[in-house]
Amino acid sequence: MLKNYLKIVFRTLQKNKVYASINILGLSLGIAASILIVVFVADELSYDQFHPQSERLYRVDFTGKLNGNEFNMAMTGAPIGPAMAEEIPEVESTLRVGQWESVPIQYEELTFTEGNILVVEKNFFDFFGFELLQGDPATVLDGPNKIVITEDNARKYFGDEDPIGKVLLRGSDKTASEITGVISNPPSNSHLTYDMIISGESWEYMKNESWSSNNLYTYFRTYPEVDLSNVQTALDGFIEKYFGPEIEQYLGFSMDELRAQGNNVGYGFMPVEDIHLYSELSEEPTTPGNIQYLYIFGAISIFIILIACINFMNLATAKSANRAKEVGVRKSIGAGRTSLVGQFLSESMIYSFISGFVALIFILVALQPFNALSGKNLSWMVFLDPILLLGFFAFLFFVGLLAGSYPAFYLTSFSPSEVLKGKVRKGTKRSGFRNGLVIFQFIVSICLIISSLVVYKQLTYMQEVNLGFDKENVINLLHTRALGNNAEAFKQDLLSNTGFVAASFANNLPPKIDWTSVYRAVDTEQDYLFTMNWVDQDHLDAMGYEMVQGRFFSEDFPTDSSALIVNESAFKQIGWTELDGTQKISGYFDADTNEEREVIGVIKDFNYDNLKLKIEPLIMGIAPDYYQEMAIRLNPGDITDRINLIEELWSKYANGAAFEYSFVDSNFDSLYRSEKNMGNIILVFTVLAISIACLGLFGLAAYTTEQRSKEISIRKAMGATMPHLVTLLSKDFTVLVLIAFVIAGPLAYYVMDQYWLQNFAFRTSIGWVLIFGAGMLSILIAWLTVSYQSFKTAASNPVDYLKSE
Repeated sequence: MLKNYLKIVFRTLQKNKVYASINILGLSLGIAASILIVVFVADELSYDQFHPQSERLYRVDFTGKLNGNEFNMAMTGAPIGPAMAEEIPEVESTLRVGQWESVPIQYEELTFTEGNILVVEKNFFDFFGFELLQGDPATVLDGPNKIVITEDNARKYFGDEDPIGKVLLRGSDKTASEITGVISNPPSNSHLTYDMIISGESWEYMKNESWSSNNLYTYFRTYPEVDLSNVQTALDGFIEKYFGPEIEQYLGFSMDELRAQGNNVGYGFMPVEDIHLYSELSEEPTTPGNIQYLYIFGAISIFIILIACINFMNLATAKSANRAKEVGVRKSIGAGRTSLVGQFLSESMIYSFISGFVALIFILVALQPFNALSGKNLSWMVFLDPILLLGFFAFLFFVGLLAGSYPAFYLTSFSPSEVLKGKVRKGTKRSGFRNGLVIFQFIVSICLIISSLVVYKQLTYMQEVNLGFDKENVINLLHTRALGNNAEAFKQDLLSNTGFVAASFANNLPPKIDWTSVYRAVDTEQDYLFTMNWVDQDHLDAMGYEMVQGRFFSEDFPTDSSALIVNESAFKQIGWTELDGTQKISGYFDADTNEEREVIGVIKDFNYDNLKLKIEPLIMGIAPDYYQEMAIRLNPGDITDRINLIEELWSKYANGAAFEYSFVDSNFDSLYRSEKNMGNIILVFTVLAISIACLGLFGLAAYTTEQRSKEISIRKAMGATMPHLVTLLSKDFTVLVLIAFVIAGPLAYYVMDQYWLQNFAFRTSIGWVLIFGAGMLSILIAWLTVSYQSFKTAASNPVDYLKSE
């Protein structure tokens, strides 16, 4: 019987080459798109599951609220790890990890900047199970100034030489560090990545006893099947036992007083497997993903394959009249409905598996471009996984069943007598079900068009929005501590060139200003969580900020070294309205004692962090010991020559340190890489969804115009004009797309406005012009799709169709 089914299928394919090609192409594109999305989603879901006992690994976080400002940090203080290991019975082991970014590393004449160095305790390899290629995992990080490098860095620094025992000079002070091991490159599905790993004893902060200084990631592993509520209870106890007394010692108020003001702080924890997709914490070691994006891509995958299956259903039912006589004859000679259903389902299964083979070719061709769009590094080797292969064939079976189900039951429902008497309604007549499927296809397509346009508009808005300062033509020069006592000479030598407008040293530049602490307005009992940044007197000119009250720091006022500038948000949050020369803020600034500093100016609010976040209170002070970056504002002109000059001066004054820089505007753009990737993926799959929908529309239009050819010929013979005939053939499809637009427009507007755009504190408006434009675009695409067939039929010679009548 199967052999007979196969013969019938291939005869049908040969007889209807155009429709078979449309079906196979549509299903292939749908299957390829869906499989790519599934692999993408599977990779996102696999993060951190490769660690030994990954289900028992957790990371501590520090969260709370201070005067209405919420903070949610992935980092904690140094003492909490040892305290957990000693005092919480459910905890089997702990691990503390620090992260250094952009560290100069030197070996003989080679100098590089390593962007991500981890400082870890010696049980790092036992805890996480990263693969150590050379060295003993129990001892490679035991002792100060031990360093483990990746296999890529081993080749970069030493070529084919054995790196073990070699000495690297790290940091601006060129601390000697012995290479004790080589680690494999970090897995792509790890939230914790590295270029090099340094022993924790190399960093004095690991011995810090302050619970309120949060600079480490604290991980812990539990014993099997423990009650996690006991861990949380113990962490809550740490607040009362350790954190509260420290706050009272330094700030002079108790935890009860803190809570009486409506504030609170606390420790929590998150499974390591959940960090990548579910974390909304600040200070993450890598940019996390977003589970919402997986929901979006999963929905797109389902809709695309549904659109492809709908094409198959529509074309099959549209051609029902052609197959009806076949069904009638088979039934009249004794064929049962079950066997006929089996035949049609077998046909759709064969279509599905042929399409699956073609889809694999599409996937192999598209994999690298897809990686570039999504920021992934997926390999075709993933398709050799037995589970994925089994899932792939199961998916093809499901697609064949879904695509063939309605045609199978629809075509086999005809009565033999009615079919053979010619009483079966032709598939070209209006079908409410088929029209509904077309409408559904274009609802999905229009929603995707609108979503793509909104994502693009938001990304454009973030690039063009006024940040409160001029971000163009500003270079962010890194590692300026390497200048040492030559810092001022470097700056003055730089400014002697007309290509530079201003230059300023700072602790950090936007959008990386993120150091926060608790401060109090003098003569009040209210505490505030403010972001702090250290700058010099030229910072206003270098960054293009704007003063709204008072003045900026000036070398004409020596007392400015202990003064403060606040932004509008901080000024308003304290409750001040006018700067009168008496306002002061107290706290721990660049010393170990609480001090009071006078506020001499108010700066206009500017974005110093991600545009997803509102502008938080900020204060600025002068502290040369904290300067580690430099803002250099360029005059418009040849940027290459200016950079070459900076590098030349750097070589003169920086004692061989690595030269590294970026542009402030590029740093802002890099914050939205995940949104850009999402927008690119949605755009590509929008084009695919529209293409697949239009394939089906093209097939339906071709078959419809073919069946109406005699009607068109008669109308043409009676004097109907070309525009009238084209409109007649196209209007039904245009009406369907209009109905789809009426439904999809408000739906897409609501979803994007209420869900996606709400992730941004600074966001664009969608506007009905955008919605209307998307609708017009979809109608134009649909009209162009069917117009070819309409013009072809309308332009034909009536004699060709009427000569047999």
